[in-house]
Amino acid sequence: MKVVLVNPPSPPEFRVSRGLMGGFGMAVNPGLLYPPIELAHVASALEADGFEVALVDSDAQGLDAAAAEARVVAFAPELVLLDSSSTSLDRDLALARALRKRLGKPVAMLGSQVTYAPDEIFKGGDVDAVVRGEPEYTVRELARRVRDGAPLAGTEGTSWLGADGKVVHEPEREKIAKLDLLPLPARHLLDNALYRFPGVDGPITTVKSSRGCPLDCSFCGYTLAQGLRFRFRSPEHVVSELVEIVRKWNVHHVIFRDPIFTTRKDRVHAICDGILAEKLDLVWQCETAVKTLDRPLLEKMAKAGCRHISLGVESGNVEIQKKHCGAKLLDGNKAIDFERCREVFDACRELGIETRAFCMVGFPEETPQMVDETFALVEHCDPDQVQFCAVTAYPGTPLYKMLRGERDFDFALMTGFQALEGNEHMTAAQIEKKIREGYRRFYTRPKRLAREFRHPGRLAGKVVRYFTLFAKRA
Repeated sequence: MKVVLVNPPSPPEFRVSRGLMGGFGMAVNPGLLYPPIELAHVASALEADGFEVALVDSDAQGLDAAAAEARVVAFAPELVLLDSSSTSLDRDLALARALRKRLGKPVAMLGSQVTYAPDEIFKGGDVDAVVRGEPEYTVRELARRVRDGAPLAGTEGTSWLGADGKVVHEPEREKIAKLDLLPLPARHLLDNALYRFPGVDGPITTVKSSRGCPLDCSFCGYTLAQGLRFRFRSPEHVVSELVEIVRKWNVHHVIFRDPIFTTRKDRVHAICDGILAEKLDLVWQCETAVKTLDRPLLEKMAKAGCRHISLGVESGNVEIQKKHCGAKLLDGNKAIDFERCREVFDACRELGIETRAFCMVGFPEETPQMVDETFALVEHCDPDQVQFCAVTAYPGTPLYKMLRGERDFDFALMTGFQALEGNEHMTAAQIEKKIREGYRRFYTRPKRLAREFRHPGRLAGKVVRYFTLFAKRA
């Protein structure tokens, strides 16, 4: 039986990377194109169960909605599954509706947005089912039911529309406890040479070596999609994937997509030892938290090919750190140690590891003065790059529950950079203005400008990114 997995085309205004923000998706630099690794994991689980699978990655293949529809229809599948994002949801649903009409076969959708707002997904009759949470085993069961002519009803981890017009939410499916049992993602279904990252020569790919994050930040979608419990693949399993990436697919740059890659230092040491033992020609980067790093681990990571780390700084204000950024879980009642933060950034610089600081602007109680504390902190740490995002209340997060009340948010605005609304101290426009100010402050310091002009190509990319950050959907 044929199953087609679809990464729909981005809106014309900006590229969407659906795996970011915990699966809610995010508008990204046009020079960034990640592989749809979530779909590749689903594909491998289906293939291991005997299904024939095709994967349509619209952006990578240069397909608009009409071309993507035609490509899927040509495969004549018995089941279609689409990924989704908050900001592209209307277009994703339109493609699902068109495919459902053309094929007359079941169409399902996955992603954090549809997981946490499933009732709204069925209003237009666009899909037969929503896959909530981790998709691999849920999609496999859906495919088995379609193959066997069984009803979709009763599939754990799904929602569907009953004959009475009410949405039925099946029980949650348990998170996958032993990730080593999952086959490696089906990269043979992707054109691996097409994926890229700004500033990196040659193709890139992504790896998910663990799932879950114990920090429980109020705004974060990763804990929704993956849970609070840290689940991880063994170092040997991860290294086997890296060996395949380098030797079979000839890709030499990997981006680990774990929420907190260095949650367990011993595991990262072992992964690095495996890279070194295999003598892999590999450069890699990851995301993590300051508190999970130390000098010996950074030295090992650098030796094993780590050249970039993205660090969640979030805010320079102590109270916001405690209330929204998981600081209590890391340090009891003590907020992030800002000097320790500086030491980590300095150590990375000494070891040849570039850094990016992730920061948030627009928390509910945040004043302009509190935002200035964040600007001061990142200038003090002086990472190679900084990213300021508007605080966004994604459905299901503690922040969403705190803010929504009886209001409805416009999902199309959930790009990661547009402010959905203001707070009692700043309007949405003022929050976005503050974000622009943060970029100008950080990158126009004389010392910083001198460093930026050493890499004119990358500087040009940052300038383009600055002027496209706040592109709005038509």
